[in-house]
Amino acid sequence: MLADPAEADRRYNDLADSHGGRIISTDLARFLDARYRDTPAGKPRDLAPSWDYAFRYSQGRFERELRGRVRRKVVRFMAGGWGAGKTHALEHATMPDLAWDGTLKDPIWARGMIDLALDYGWRVEIAYVFRDIELALYGAVERAKDEGRSVPLRELPKNHRAVQLSVSTLLRRYRLNLNVSFMLLHNTGAKSVRGATLVIPERELAPKGALHYTERYEAYYAEAAREIEAHNPL
Repeated sequence: MLADPAEADRRYNDLADSHGGRIISTDLARFLDARYRDTPAGKPRDLAPSWDYAFRYSQGRFERELRGRVRRKVVRFMAGGWGAGKTHALEHATMPDLAWDGTLKDPIWARGMIDLALDYGWRVEIAYVFRDIELALYGAVERAKDEGRSVPLRELPKNHRAVQLSVSTLLRRYRLNLNVSFMLLHNTGAKSVRGATLVIPERELAPKGALHYTERYEAYYAEAAREIEAHNPL
């Protein structure tokens, strides 16, 4: 994966969900590792062996793409906690020239990549998908059963809150930059119940807003996750 970047790029571009390399994602890059890719259907995928190489490849690939903008104009940073349903929430959105598909929970990393994009003349979109944590827990369990790709359920509430705090930090930093725009979306659907994707006013993510993840909310659902995990062994 790392010894031959040109071959890794070719193989990555052939992955259907990468849209020819327009979407860069550590989760997708894991499929370049045969141990991960060839896991039989219904079996849990071993996330550990592929993680380091996949992240290093996707990080390097993304930076190369940002520096090699040419005629491309728009890069989208997707943001949302585990099981938020980012792909579903953005299914009707116009595909950007380039996208980073991750959680965006680390504001320091996000600022570095956004500033790099701006330095090379990109217009930046940040697409944040909020989902009620209970629905996200269900979604994470369903994905683990369907795809063999799991996340630590007890850490999911903490992950969602960290992402929201990061996005709030980015809103404050870039709100006056005309080359940075935000899409704030609420995914209300579930696997068996189709729901609308709602646009969120920024005020609802702030403290005392209707969709603000509090520390107490996180702690409550960390306990709820224990029960869900106990009843749904993976």
